[in-house]
Amino acid sequence: MRTPQEDLLVVGALVDYSWKLDDTNPERSCRAWVLAHEFARQHGLTIEDALRQCEQISKFTSG
Repeated sequence: MRTPQEDLLVVGALVDYSWKLDDTNPERSCRAWVLAHEFARQHGLTIEDALRQCEQISKFTSG
């Protein structure tokens, strides 16, 4: 089972992947965005909130 922190990393990775595919493969980009939304929603978060929390965790663990 994944931890909530791991799910935040997954959200971030899916969002990055979605942005990178936006021009070349919009269908896959959309699917990645939907999955990111589902992972965030499972924790009662929006994608923006999940990304913000992921950033805070990264700052905390790296310094």
